[in-house]
This record gives sequence, C-alpha cells and structure tokens, in this order.
Amino acid sequence: MNSFVTNYLDMPEVVKHPYHEASPLVFLRGGGCLLARLLVLKLGGSLVTEKRRGGAVREEALRRLGSELAAVDRPLIIVHGGGGRVHEVAGEYQVALGRGAPRGLEGFIRTSIETRRLNLQVTEILADAGLRCIGLPSTPIYQTRRGRIATAGLDPILAALDQGLTPVLNGDVVFDREIGFTVLSGDAVAVDLSLRLGAERLVFATDVDGIFEHPGEGARLLSTVDKRTLASVRFGDVGDVTGGMASKVEEALRAAEGGVEVYVVNGLVPSRVVAALLGRETIGTRILG
Repeated sequence: MNSFVTNYLDMPEVVKHPYHEASPLVFLRGGGCLLARLLVLKLGGSLVTEKRRGGAVREEALRRLGSELAAVDRPLIIVHGGGGRVHEVAGEYQVALGRGAPRGLEGFIRTSIETRRLNLQVTEILADAGLRCIGLPSTPIYQTRRGRIATAGLDPILAALDQGLTPVLNGDVVFDREIGFTVLSGDAVAVDLSLRLGAERLVFATDVDGIFEHPGEGARLLSTVDKRTLASVRFGDVGDVTGGMASKVEEALRAAEGGVEVYVVNGLVPSRVVAALLGRETIGTRILG
C-alpha cells in the first residue's frame, strides 16, 4: 500500500480512501480529509513573472523548478500568484470592491482572462520540465463572503492528487456571496489548502531570501519570525491588490498557528525550494505559530 496512506491507517478517526488503496487521500470519520505528508508550495507573483518586461513569465526559473519538483515523491499542491499584469488589470478596475466598483464586472471578466492565461502558461512550463501537473483555476473552487473564504469545493484537487498529479492553482477572481465578486490571493488559497488538508509543510517561494528586519541594504535576514517579533519588522513594499509581503506573512502565521511548518525562501536560487519542502536546512525564514 502507498506509504502516504499507511502512516495514518492506525488512527481510530481515519478511514481508508473509498477509491483505491494506493491513494494518498485519507478521510476522517467526522468529515473532511487529510493527505499523508502533503506539501504545499506557493510561488509568488514576483517569482513567476518579471517585474519589468511587461510582466513576462520567468520561463527559465519555472522550468528549473519544474525539473526539481518532479523528483519530489510526495503529494504536492502548487499555488501561484498573479504577477504584474494580473494585478495591474485587477487594480485598474478595482475588482476587489466587487459590485461597488463602477467597472468592476468588466474588470472581473478581464482579470479572469489574464489569470487563466497565466495559469496555463505556468502549468505548461512545469509540465514540459517533467512535473506531472494540471492547472485548476480557483474561481470555480472557492467562494468568499466579503473577501473571506466561505466555501471550498475541493473535489477537483482531491481527484488530481488521487491520480498522482500536482494541482496548480492560482490567486484569482472569485464569486462573493455579499459583494458579488472579488479578488482572492494565492497566499490565502495556499494557507486554506494547507489547513483544510492537514499539510505537513507550506513553502512560500519568492524572489528574495526570506524576511528581513527592515527594507534596504544591510538588513539582517531573520531565520525565524513569530507574531511577537513580527511587530518589529518593517516591510518595504506598498503592496498590490492582494496586500504584498506584510499580508503574505499574516496569512502564513495562520498556517503556522494551525500546526503547519511554514518557510519563506528564494525560489530563484536552485535547490532551496525543494530543500525547504523536504525539511532540509537551507537559507530562508521559518514562520512560527
């Protein structure tokens, strides 16, 4: 039987997966499920796309990551950010405000097109590099209520994992039960999946080495941060439609407080992402609950 499952079979509250014994999915008798040894990787928008050159996709970096991740023999979910072009469109139309924005619905449609295009590009590059993956837009999976996740239809994600595939989701526009529609960040998606599915580890891959005590040259890289030390950290970014680094760390704290190991590492440096995913020592910041 698949080792992803056997670690949990002696737990009284767990039942076998209803499809077949080789599945990594483990369902709880009280509802919900866990994925044995699940890993979640969030690829930041600044890692996926260039800050210049019109937000072009970083094909070389993604191709290398795809090749490295193909060797990871663990159930894995990838969530990527929107990058410059997606944030530009969503910001221009004020999509996060939902029906309250004069041109919000038009922006919802246009942003959806941009996120689909990017998700397809990212998935194709990772797949061509050897990672068995499938793109799954977040719009049909999540609904929010005033920007906070209200429901999550995880069946497509679980089905992909059940077939040994890596689902590739993204920060996206979603329908909202009160304001009609809004923007849901990739960070929120990654944290939600980590908590719902009992992930062992969540790694945020960005274009910097981790979290620094303040912006600018000479700043010290923090090996760990928690809610207490976070109060003294000064973030230099002004954020985007999903909040920037400060919002990312706040989301990451939720996962850490829920028992998930959380790391922030530089995804542009070879091997760091995989090292962090597998719990090996590497340069970066661990976020503690």
